[in-house]
Amino acid sequence: MAARILVIEDNPASRELLTYLLGKRGHAVQVAENGARGWEQVLRTRPDLILCDLQMPELNGYEFIKKLRAHPELSGVQALTVTAFSMPGDESKALDAGFDGYLSKPIDPVTFCDYVEGFLQPELRGRAPE
Repeated sequence: MAARILVIEDNPASRELLTYLLGKRGHAVQVAENGARGWEQVLRTRPDLILCDLQMPELNGYEFIKKLRAHPELSGVQALTVTAFSMPGDESKALDAGFDGYLSKPIDPVTFCDYVEGFLQPELRGRAPE
């Protein structure tokens, strides 16, 4: 059984790449083009894992994770940030804000899914394409 993964990303090319890679592993991928729409998706669909950009319109990644961690029924959902912020201190700032993991862009397509699936329960991990 694969996971339901929500990708919140305002850049269409990045959103398409993340969706493609996760889909090839068999995951059910949902997408949202900004944090506000991502929050609506979370409330509606209760994903197993969230990948969230930091710099987005309407509700940025830091605002999104604050809402997620404050919600009593959703605070335990694993959330990773996939961001272009890659200066010293950016990773610790994201983790301190409440994200469970951090990936800087550009991602490495070879290692991306293994890293992401490390945050899922074993039964929700996908299969590598043959």
